[in-house]
Amino acid sequence: MSTPRPLNLPWLALAFLLAFGWLVYLLGPILTPFLAGALLAYMFDPLVGRLEARGIPRATSTAIVIVLAGLGLFALLLVALPLFQGQFAELSQRAPAAIDLLQTRFLPWLQQTFGITIAPNLDALKTWLTKQATQNSANWLPTLQTGALAIVGVLVNLLLIPVVMFYLLKDWNVIVARVAALEPRDWVGTVTRIAHAMDLVVGEFLRGQMAVMATLSLYYVLALWAAGLDYALPIGILTGILSFVPFLGFGLGMILALLVALLQFSDWTGVAWVAGIYLAGQALETYVVTPRLVGERVGLHPVMVIFVLAAFGQLFGFVGVLLAVPMAAVLLVALRELRGVYEASAFYRGSYNAGSPDSTLPAMSAPLLGQPLLESNITSLPLVHKGKVRDIYAVGDDKLLIVTTDRLSAFDVVMPTPIAGKGEVLTRVSAFWFDKLKAIVPSQALDIAPESVVAISERDQVTGRAIVVKKLKALPVEAIVRGYLVGSGWKEYLASQSVCGIKLPAGLKLADRLPEPIFTPSTKAAVGAHDENIAFDAMAELIGADLAKQVCNVSLILYKTAAEYALTRGIIIADTKFEFGVDEAGKLVLIDEALTPDSSRFWPADQYQPGSNPPSFDKQFVRDWLESSGWNKQAPGPVLPDEIVEKTAAKYHEAMTRLLG
Repeated sequence: MSTPRPLNLPWLALAFLLAFGWLVYLLGPILTPFLAGALLAYMFDPLVGRLEARGIPRATSTAIVIVLAGLGLFALLLVALPLFQGQFAELSQRAPAAIDLLQTRFLPWLQQTFGITIAPNLDALKTWLTKQATQNSANWLPTLQTGALAIVGVLVNLLLIPVVMFYLLKDWNVIVARVAALEPRDWVGTVTRIAHAMDLVVGEFLRGQMAVMATLSLYYVLALWAAGLDYALPIGILTGILSFVPFLGFGLGMILALLVALLQFSDWTGVAWVAGIYLAGQALETYVVTPRLVGERVGLHPVMVIFVLAAFGQLFGFVGVLLAVPMAAVLLVALRELRGVYEASAFYRGSYNAGSPDSTLPAMSAPLLGQPLLESNITSLPLVHKGKVRDIYAVGDDKLLIVTTDRLSAFDVVMPTPIAGKGEVLTRVSAFWFDKLKAIVPSQALDIAPESVVAISERDQVTGRAIVVKKLKALPVEAIVRGYLVGSGWKEYLASQSVCGIKLPAGLKLADRLPEPIFTPSTKAAVGAHDENIAFDAMAELIGADLAKQVCNVSLILYKTAAEYALTRGIIIADTKFEFGVDEAGKLVLIDEALTPDSSRFWPADQYQPGSNPPSFDKQFVRDWLESSGWNKQAPGPVLPDEIVEKTAAKYHEAMTRLLG
């Protein structure tokens, strides 16, 4: 019996993409309402999810969102259309005068000043505009769409959009789950990680860009109205909407506004005000609005956006415009993946690094379980902060040295007994995750040897247990993600069938896997104080709604990606804690540590049994002993027995060995 030949997956993927492109090309004329409905469903899915989390059925939540969106659009059209009709009619009547101004003043000035001669056929354009100005808006529709059949087609397409949007929104989770079930089992982790990265890019760009368009429309309308410019409403809204294409809204809007200003104002002061409004608006968009609402983390360069809009528009028409940004996200993530493969290759790293899979990780001092370090004492650098586990020193004005000691914190109290080798384990595990997850969010770690920033006599305090990082503004919250029902979450569930205000299904057992990981932020307490769980809305008040949403989304993606990998190494990550900061551009950065035995709850997958608290690879071993010791969970903590210290150190080392190999 012959062995079946394996599928050639790269060629199969290429054939699929070509077939998909050809199908889109053939079905382009009828795809517009379906793609528009799909994009709207994608954008509104988080809102439907929020309503569903509050106990409202998915179908009802979908109907509420669509009805509210429809009412909002109807109200906007009810107010805006009469204004648009009147102002556009008046603008078209004054357009011939603008052409006269261009022909009699601007073109002669251009010729006299720069020697440039332009002779366009402006008379024909003026005649056409004058003719159009005599028609009312009721006569424009037949000009735009001739024939009753075309009008019916437009109406059918418009009605199809909310229908498609409703059914896709209602069944969104089911569709995603069914598609995920088709992933090749050996590729589940990789495919899921790439899909999450694409979702992050597309979601951040589309939702953020809608907010940018609305913000800029409001700015230009109000600013032009305050300057006394006629037609401020249509010009301002047009400028904001066209800002979806970089510089198109700014350029076209400024030209229209300046033409109106030249016709309206008798001196150059009004024209200068209009020009200043647009220059200020462009600066506002570039340095404030877009970085805050879209975020540089998305990584869609303006040139890429312009190119894909033009290319897909040329290939597939309006359908291509709708597909452009998702396809740009696919291209961006694919390029990031290729870069990661390239940087991990022997060709890039060289034969020495290629043979050393852990060469990117900090070197481990020997022996691993040697003399413990309870407190660092580095006098060559100023001490900035002494935390529960880490001592932080300033390296110049823009960098920090973070020394991870062997201190252990439990129940927000630092124990007086160090765990030998713990600091080195935490440093190496964090470095591993920083590198593995960098495609999702960058870390603050710098490629600077910690030994190079301290005195020679102090190097033994930093080797293997310290990193040099960028100095960032830390967010005052901890991003906790729970994938399993355990610890304080289990106690809260027993009392209220919820965790941090998030309702969960009835009948769950201790250590049960949750239907979906949940995000439960907390405050960041000082040493000796207790962290407090807070609602998402409270977190949004602390750091801003947009940044809070970004922290939530990134945290969930980080957890899912790491949990999938850890499971392949025989470890279940029950829950974990992330900390984030922002750089000077407002870009989100992962800081402190990541997915270590200190910040996470690790369980051995082969011993996991719902209904009981599994043994762990993390400091839960110490927590369990403290719970049974009679300690009141107030400082100072009790001295840990030697047996507990040795077993805990062994657990930390085993966790590192399993994860890193």
